[in-house]
Amino acid sequence: MARHDGPIRWGIAATGQIANQFATAFAKVADVDASLAAVGSRRRETAEAFATEHGIDRAHGSYGELAGDDEVDIVYVASLQPGHADDAVRFLDAGKHVLVEKPMALSAAQLDRITAAARANDRFAMEAMWMRFNPGPVAAVEAVTQGAIGSLIRLDIDFSLAVPDDSDHRLRSLEKGGGGLLDLGIYPVTLAWWLLGQPGSWTVEGEVAGGVDTRCVIDATWADTTATLSCGLDGAGPITARLTGTDGEIELTAPFFATSVIRRSGSDGEFPAASLHWQVDEVHRCVRAGERESSRNPLATTRAILAWCDEIRAELGVRYPAEGS
Repeated sequence: MARHDGPIRWGIAATGQIANQFATAFAKVADVDASLAAVGSRRRETAEAFATEHGIDRAHGSYGELAGDDEVDIVYVASLQPGHADDAVRFLDAGKHVLVEKPMALSAAQLDRITAAARANDRFAMEAMWMRFNPGPVAAVEAVTQGAIGSLIRLDIDFSLAVPDDSDHRLRSLEKGGGGLLDLGIYPVTLAWWLLGQPGSWTVEGEVAGGVDTRCVIDATWADTTATLSCGLDGAGPITARLTGTDGEIELTAPFFATSVIRRSGSDGEFPAASLHWQVDEVHRCVRAGERESSRNPLATTRAILAWCDEIRAELGVRYPAEGS
C-alpha cells in the first residue's frame, strides 16, 4: 500500500451514539491535516442533523453515496453489528480504508470477507478496539509484560450491565447482533488474549433469553495462569480487571477498558483519559506509513478472538440471522 501524503479525509457511516462519540473525540487527534469530511446514514435528514452538529461538510442519505464520495479516504464504520461486514466490504471495494467498530464482524468467517476485500483493494483495515490504545490499559499490559508483578497467575475481568428487559433494546435483539459476549464480553476476552494469547483450555457457563446470551462466564487456563472472564445484561458488575502475579497485583479500575487509574500494590498510577482519538492516531500512523494493518491490533489477532467467540457462542447456542445458514 502506498504511503498517504497530504490531507486525510474521514467519513462516518451511521449516526448513533458511538458515531457521536467518535466525532466529538476527533478534535483531539494529533494529525492536524486530518478532518471529518462526510457522514452517511440510511436517512438523509439524520445525516444532515449529524453533519450540522459536528461541523461536517457533506451529508449522504445512504452508505452507497458515502462510498461514492471521492473526497473521503477512510470510513469509520459505526453501523449496527450485523452490518459491519457488508458495510466494510462496500467501502473497501470503493477504495476507502476502514476502521470498523468492535466487534469488527459477528464471526471469524465474516471477518475473512473484510480481510479479503482489504487485501484485494490494497487498503488499510482495523477493528476499533479502543481499549488497545487507551493509555491506562496499555500501561497495565506493559507493566505485566515487563515483569512488574512477577509471573501472571490469575485474571479476574468483568463487564456486566443492568440492561432494560426490552426486546427492542439493541443488546437484547438477536437481529441487531445483541447479547453480552460480542458487545461487553469482547473486552475481557480481548484483554486476556492481549496478555496471554490463546488459552490452552476453557469452559463456559451462561444463560440465553430471546436467542441472545444474557450471562456468560468463561473459565480459561493457560500454562501457569487461570482466568474468569464474565459479562452479562441482567445486573451491574464491578467492570474491573484484576491481574494477579507472583510478586504483586494490578487492578484496572472501572471501567477497566477506559480506565485512567491503575492500582498496583496499594499505590495508584494516573494516565491520560481514555478517548476514541487514540485509535485514530494509530490509523493515521499506519496510513501515513503505507501499512495495511496495525502491528498493535492486527487482523490476525482480531480473527483469533472472534474464532474463540464463535466457539463460545456455539456452546451457548447463540447464532445470528446475519451469519446465514
